[in-house]
Amino acid sequence: MASRNISNDVHETPFSVFLWGGKEKFDGRKQILKALSSNPVFSKTAVTIPSLARKDAWKRAVAQARELIVLKHREKWTGSQFRDAVRMLDYFLPVQPQFRIFLSNLERQMSDEQKAIWVPKAERFEILGSYAQTELGHGSNVRGLETTATFDRETDEFVINSPTVSSTKYWIGATGIWATHSIVVARLIIDGKEYGNHLFLTQLRDLNTQKLMPGVEIYELGPKVFQGMVGVDNGAMQFHNVRIPRSQMLARNAQVLRDGTYVPPKNTKHSYGSMVTVRAIMAEITGYDLLKAVAVAYHYTNFRTQFWTKGQKEENTVFHYASVKYRLLPLLAKGTALVLVGQNIKRAYDDYTEVVIKTGNTSQLEDLHLQTVGAKVYSTDITANGVETCRIACGGHGYSALSGFGRMYAHTVNAVTYEGDNYVIAQQVPRAILKHYKAKTEHTVPSLSYLEFLRIPDSGSKLTVSCESDWFMPKNQKWVFERRLATLVKAHIEASEAGKDTSFTVHELTMAHCDFVYWRGFWEVIRKAVSTDFVSQLEALAHVFSLSLLQYAHKDVYAPYALTESQRKSLSSAYDRAIDTLSGYSKSIIDAYGFTEFEMDSALARADMDPYEALFAGAKDSEMNNMRDVWPDIVDARGIWGRLDKEEKAKL
Repeated sequence: MASRNISNDVHETPFSVFLWGGKEKFDGRKQILKALSSNPVFSKTAVTIPSLARKDAWKRAVAQARELIVLKHREKWTGSQFRDAVRMLDYFLPVQPQFRIFLSNLERQMSDEQKAIWVPKAERFEILGSYAQTELGHGSNVRGLETTATFDRETDEFVINSPTVSSTKYWIGATGIWATHSIVVARLIIDGKEYGNHLFLTQLRDLNTQKLMPGVEIYELGPKVFQGMVGVDNGAMQFHNVRIPRSQMLARNAQVLRDGTYVPPKNTKHSYGSMVTVRAIMAEITGYDLLKAVAVAYHYTNFRTQFWTKGQKEENTVFHYASVKYRLLPLLAKGTALVLVGQNIKRAYDDYTEVVIKTGNTSQLEDLHLQTVGAKVYSTDITANGVETCRIACGGHGYSALSGFGRMYAHTVNAVTYEGDNYVIAQQVPRAILKHYKAKTEHTVPSLSYLEFLRIPDSGSKLTVSCESDWFMPKNQKWVFERRLATLVKAHIEASEAGKDTSFTVHELTMAHCDFVYWRGFWEVIRKAVSTDFVSQLEALAHVFSLSLLQYAHKDVYAPYALTESQRKSLSSAYDRAIDTLSGYSKSIIDAYGFTEFEMDSALARADMDPYEALFAGAKDSEMNNMRDVWPDIVDARGIWGRLDKEEKAKL
């Protein structure tokens, strides 16, 4: 029978409120789900999305985007709630950049005078926005961008141009058809002198007709890999002498005066801001994407039975096989770590943003940039790989589009490369590590405590693990993580000094650094929640998270600090024990997350029918049933051999 804990109702418990980031966010989620699931425009059962032609799927996304704008005004949703609503529909929509990157940049990068004009227009959706940074020839290398904005003193305008094919703005979300305005990243030129990249609010389309403005050339890119992001019209865009008023250069940090005088920014790190915004949001929400996949796999593998144990009359529940449990439970723990630590990163960024808006103080930006870069690399790698693991754990039925895993994977794997390929932006974390190591300032950054081992090789106590229980002590887990990082950093320093290309190995170092950062962050969350009724569930999750990482982390620790054979065996048995403990809590944790049928959108997790019934119903609804128009061709194909045989005989 279908799992009874799947529904479209959101059930509130103290644990649920905690996992979703507090009462305000939990109530907001409940309000949004009610509005979406009761509105036929957002129905996930009326059509089978994977069977729609891409144009039809995008038209549906436009209708949903329009309805979301109605709800935003009617329900008085905040920008954060609007982003959550877009994410719950999980096809991505053309309206997604409006609050995620367009409006946030207007608020942070515009002067007060500019904001008074443009922010209300964007909040009311009078203008529809995008953010144009990436070019055909340049992605993560922002310094290499070629688009130019040349100041014309006579007309008091900037003239924006795409001087080469490689300068074409490419992959620009919501720009192929939707956006009326875009924040364009371009190289500022005054009297032939370049002043680096700046932001320019550029009108792309006529507000009355949606026709392209003079000099603006745009094409929609076409389908993405795995048929992902069908609701987003990514665009290729070139500018041919496009003129905008001087007042539309975003001027909070740098300005160009009427006479052409350039006023530089006081803080040269302000350019980090745009990417920090997106990555801070990703840090908070990516874990939920993984947990949704885990929830679908959990519901299905607890329904599915397969094979018998000797002496049993009934088949075993698939979830209880080690081959499934040891794949899904670590992902449940990792997803929770991504969510809880990501929430803290996002809170820190929100606090920083308030300070910047009120005082202009951007002193914390570089540190937040580093945190969000690490979180982006770490969370997207774990989530993309984790969603695919969940699909495989569901066996053959996971391959059906009706399971939802294909859509989930298509929408999570793109994050590994957007806003920067993980292997490229991962270089920024080791760069910061070496910077603090050389300056001897690691004491100012708690997550760099392991650098002490490089300065004093014999510093710190020895690993005092003599039995299985010792591995449940955070101090022993910390010892391994720190020694591992010291080993990897030492190797990185030696490779760098030898002039080797480290662009591949830095990814491993960044992931190891983030293992430690998220490990620390997870246990800090638990220390603050120690008096709650659900601390045992959190501790079970934290131990599986920690010990699953240590299964691999200890292998990077070289002699004389490598684990003994006895310590390795006890680590393995401690992990077994942690998995068993978390298995006992797994249902209560999945229930606390409470993903609804609407959110999971999977035939493997329905409220009114079991997975077999749902999959069979999906087969009945296939658009390829009763294709009578092709029957004659199929019948004809069976007679080909006979006709050819007659022709050959006639030649004899």
